[in-house]
Parts: sequence; structure tokens; C-alpha cells
Amino acid sequence: MQLSIDDDYLLRFVLKKTRAEFLRDARLPISAADRRRFTVLKKRRAAGMPMQYIVGTAWFYGLEFFVSRAVLIPRPETELLVDRAREKKFDLLIDVGTGSGAIAIALAKNVPATTKIIACDISARALAVAKKNCTRHKTKVCFAHSNLLAEIPWPRAPHILIAANLPYLSDARMKKISKTEVAHEPRRALYGGHDGLDLYQKLFAQIREKKLSAQHITVLAEIDPEQKTKLAHLAARELPNSEILFHTDLRGDIRLAEIIIS
Repeated sequence: MQLSIDDDYLLRFVLKKTRAEFLRDARLPISAADRRRFTVLKKRRAAGMPMQYIVGTAWFYGLEFFVSRAVLIPRPETELLVDRAREKKFDLLIDVGTGSGAIAIALAKNVPATTKIIACDISARALAVAKKNCTRHKTKVCFAHSNLLAEIPWPRAPHILIAANLPYLSDARMKKISKTEVAHEPRRALYGGHDGLDLYQKLFAQIREKKLSAQHITVLAEIDPEQKTKLAHLAARELPNSEILFHTDLRGDIRLAEIIIS
């Protein structure tokens, strides 16, 4: 019988076999317990649950991460943020709204070992997933349970990079995605208020209040392409004298805002 791509993947997952092992053992019988489990997972997939939640892992920046429904599934578009961060000079990285820890851990694998990395999230359940991934990839990341930067003691590092893939979906965007796979992901990790920028406004205000005069801070913020103008106005208001650049993803859509604060 010809299996669909999803069914093929799910059956190999249930049987704990590689593609080569699965083909080699194709004629071997499947136990009743494995058949039942496969049927359950197939129904979840048919109901629209993302494959990553079903199997419990997702790939990001060449690394495999544990994921659960407590965290957003890491997306290829966000790799642009990691790419840009690797080009910057910084003594300290703060990953705000870390979720699965994908950004912080991917950067920990690609920056000097002396670089301090702090990853924070308002969700204790998300932090538990991030810590599990940190252990899996043997990286050194400090975790903090914090509402954006509120509970983080402000450091005196001269060059700080703030990575922020915060919830940025607006009311309009949330209505459009309600019947897609994204509906299975935590709303708290998706919805950013009426225009999608509530949390960025709070983050920028916190940075303005905390920044020391001699510090050089760069913020890399993932956004919806339609938010470019509003985010530029928001940054100009909350972070006077800052410079803002925009970067496009592989599809040519504006995906990343780079805000340079001296």
C-alpha cells in the first residue's frame, strides 16, 4: 500500500525506524499496539495538529529542538534573526520571549564561548522546554522567568544585543489564521494586541528606561511585513535618536527590524 508522506513519517516515528530500516523491514508485521498508536496520531494530524507537536520535535538552524504545545514551533523565517545576530558585535545577548530556546541556543552554538546569554519568558512551561533543549545541546544559557525585561537585573555590558521574536499577530491576522495549523499553537505566543505591536511597545519602553548612557544596544525584532511603518514610528517615539533598518526573508518579505541605539 502506498502511504502518504505524513503517514510514512508517522509510521516510522511509531516504529522508531529510520527511512532505510523502514524500507528494509517493510514486509514485517506491525504489532497491534503500534497500529493503535499510529491510528491515534493519524487522527491528530488529520485534525490539523502540526507534525512537530505530534512527534515532539522541530528543526531550526540545523538543530533539533524539543517542542510542546507550551511553545511556538520554530520557523525557518526566524533563522534570518540568527543570521543577522551572528554579524553583530555584542558582549551580552538577551533573548526576550525565548519559547523553546531556539534562538538563544542556536546563537550559543555560533558565538564565542565567553559571550553571556540570557533567555527569558513569561511562561514557566515554555522555560521548562527551553531548559530541556539547553541540556540537549550542551549550551550555556541563563534562564529568567520575566515579563520581557522587567525582572532582569540590568547589566553594565557595553554592547548588548536583544533578540525579540515576540507575539506580533494583530486582530486581523488572528482572524485569518483561526482555521489553520497555527490555531493549535499557544495564543499567548502569537497575539500581539490590536495592531500586533503591544509587546514591542512595552519592550522599547523598558529599554529606554533601563539603558545606561554608555551602552550600545541593538534590537533584532521579528515582525509582520505589514508592520514596517508602524514599528518605525513606534521605535522613533520610544527610542529617540535610534536608527532602524529592515531586512527581508528568503521570500523577499520584510521580516526583521534592526534597531540600533547608541
